[in-house]
Amino acid sequence: MKNADKTLRLGIVPTRREAFSHPLAFEQKKEIIAKMRELESTLHFTGVYVEDLNEEGLLMRYDEAFTVAEKMREAKVDALFIPHCNFGEESAVARLAKELDVPVLIWGPRDGVPNGLEWRPTDSQCGMFASTKVLQRYGVTFSYIENCELDSPIFQKKFASFLAVAQVVKAFRGLRIAVISTRPQPFLSVMVNEAELLEKFGIELVPAESAVILAMIKQQMENKEALEKLLAELVESGLDIEPLGEKKYTLAAMELGLMEFAKKHNCSAISCECWTMFAKNLGLGACFMLGDLNDRGIPAACENDIHAAIASVMATAAARYASPSFVADLTIRHPENDNAELLWHCGPFAKSLIRKNAKGYITPQGKGFYEIEHGEYTVLRFDGLKGQYYLFAGTGHGVEGPLTNGNYLWLETDNWPKWEKKFIFGPYIHHVVGIPGDHVAVIREACRYLGLHFDSPDDPNFVYDLT
Repeated sequence: MKNADKTLRLGIVPTRREAFSHPLAFEQKKEIIAKMRELESTLHFTGVYVEDLNEEGLLMRYDEAFTVAEKMREAKVDALFIPHCNFGEESAVARLAKELDVPVLIWGPRDGVPNGLEWRPTDSQCGMFASTKVLQRYGVTFSYIENCELDSPIFQKKFASFLAVAQVVKAFRGLRIAVISTRPQPFLSVMVNEAELLEKFGIELVPAESAVILAMIKQQMENKEALEKLLAELVESGLDIEPLGEKKYTLAAMELGLMEFAKKHNCSAISCECWTMFAKNLGLGACFMLGDLNDRGIPAACENDIHAAIASVMATAAARYASPSFVADLTIRHPENDNAELLWHCGPFAKSLIRKNAKGYITPQGKGFYEIEHGEYTVLRFDGLKGQYYLFAGTGHGVEGPLTNGNYLWLETDNWPKWEKKFIFGPYIHHVVGIPGDHVAVIREACRYLGLHFDSPDDPNFVYDLT
């Protein structure tokens, strides 16, 4: 699948200015490279190095930028890390970044104490100011970590966050979404501009006619071994699938059919009509099946909400694929907690999110019934209006609330009326994407690279009050 390669390839290009001390810059470079090789396994990236660029393995001259760019293109790097081992060579840094058009991270190790009247040997912070100004002149979007020690918690945390940003950008660019059938007729709120998504962002929609999908599902019904394997995995996860009866094979075939279509057409996400096609033709809803696709690494949105599928892709990438996302309705306010809202849908939440000790089951209609785990969640909504595209992101945490059907989470926010106004007057609808953890900073930074308007509950835009 086109974006199924979730490996992040990071080009690591240390730089120095020749006028500054050579020995100290070289030693700092060795320490940085050693740290990068150490972090590759723990932070899940593949480093692409330039040790063969010259005797020092440091970017020092403008013409070397083209040599490095060629190597990075061949390696298909997804992002660049350019540590300034002393002042650095701003002309080469800017040219390299311009050539590659990938997320760029600028950082330099904290400079040592001046030795009296001797010439300072590094001035890496000073060089960061120079390089970032030239990057802006070249129109290059970049990220940076403040001048700090290599082993400091600041570096560790923000370097990991940059990798997540790069993962979001990689997943978003060139995204292909399988669109299963058409949107439900009454759902004008999920309309999208297909041509605009392609022209602005390179996002392709791949239509799947109902007849094609139903034929694939019928074919999968003959694949007994695959059906039994999928159903066994559901049982092993702790779900009760007995209410389905013999329809359990239909559910498994539906899921296998959609996975087959996505793989055949190089799609990494699915947006699916779920109201009539499956129920009328197969006697089973698509709800739980779509949630299970999320658990299997394929973000899937119901009610043919293509914008929700896009947000799901961004959410899972921001989490570095450590957790699935889910698509929910904003439905009702908590009866006792004025800052809590019910995130609910009729059964498509990933089974791996089920609340500990909860008894989850699949209904005879194919819906998943279970509450999901409490904890911190990021809530997102990607949407557009009149040619402008926005990404809302905020955080909340799960709280106790009344029992209800389907899948659900009572989410407490810092100020629900503020959120509600945002969804009323922002270009959003009642559908949101949720994912465990706080990923707002990563999403905000990724929006800078992707040309999206980042929006949050605290952003004053679109806020309206009668008073």
